[in-house]
Amino acid sequence: MNSEELFNELNNYFPNNLDLMRHLRVNACWEYFITENSMDDENFKLHYYLFKKDENTLELTKINPNIKPDLILYFTERAILNLIKENPSAEEYYHRYRKVMDNPQPGLQVDNKINKPRLKLWQIGYKKWQEDFKF
Repeated sequence: MNSEELFNELNNYFPNNLDLMRHLRVNACWEYFITENSMDDENFKLHYYLFKKDENTLELTKINPNIKPDLILYFTERAILNLIKENPSAEEYYHRYRKVMDNPQPGLQVDNKINKPRLKLWQIGYKKWQEDFKF
């Protein structure tokens, strides 16, 4: 799948699942990097942001929203597509994410980096989010 098709596929899922950022304040932001086959790939197939625009809207964009991301997420293409397969609930999405994180396979990998101090994250809702989604 080319990068534009991949972005469109992701755009059909992420902005339509407000619960993914349940408990988080407006301007919570995640930065995503998608590789073709491996976390070792140095060239990214797709780079985008997901952020909470207001209490009722998530926005997915390739343009930097000028918000410092809270988390930086890395996925192989196959991993991200498997996570959103059949439009899962937020609970199922995060269950799948933890499963892939704990059991990486060739071509099916995820990783993340926390981009802000823990106290700052807790102030914007991540403590409740973390408890809710078992992270």
